[in-house]
Amino acid sequence: MGILQILNMVASLGSLICFIIVLIKLFQNEGALKGILGLICGLYTFIWGWMNATKLNIKNIMMIWTLLIIVSIILGMMGGSFYASTGVATP
Repeated sequence: MGILQILNMVASLGSLICFIIVLIKLFQNEGALKGILGLICGLYTFIWGWMNATKLNIKNIMMIWTLLIIVSIILGMMGGSFYASTGVATP
């Protein structure tokens, strides 16, 4: 396992933790129905979190979550281009 994959896994794990924190806030503030929607559709949770970031004082969490998503995408692209250029198939 390469360093890019390990870094990508760490970024993804951090993103999952941020998702869970915002999902808990969603359940607490909007109820079970919207909470379940947020559980099924992570994009809804992400958008809802940004819309309510200042009101719920989770702006730092949302900024970290956004940064981790961007880092994960970049690392995934870098890792994919590495395997494409070396001709090694991903396991």
